[in-house]
Amino acid sequence: MSNSPDDLLADLPEAPPIAPDAPSALEKLGPSPFPKSGFPFLGFLATTYDHIAQHVPGGTKVEGAE
Repeated sequence: MSNSPDDLLADLPEAPPIAPDAPSALEKLGPSPFPKSGFPFLGFLATTYDHIAQHVPGGTKVEGAE
């Protein structure tokens, strides 16, 4: 029995479709609990989220992300 990532992914059920206008995970969390500062922390999190989403097997390309 092989435990390669492809074998493990084959056992997962198909993910439900996501509506194109669905809010992102960060939008669902609501306003930032962090105090305002000079560093755009939520922008950093959004960029990180978009970057990771592009590299997940079967992930979708995020519009406007590079």
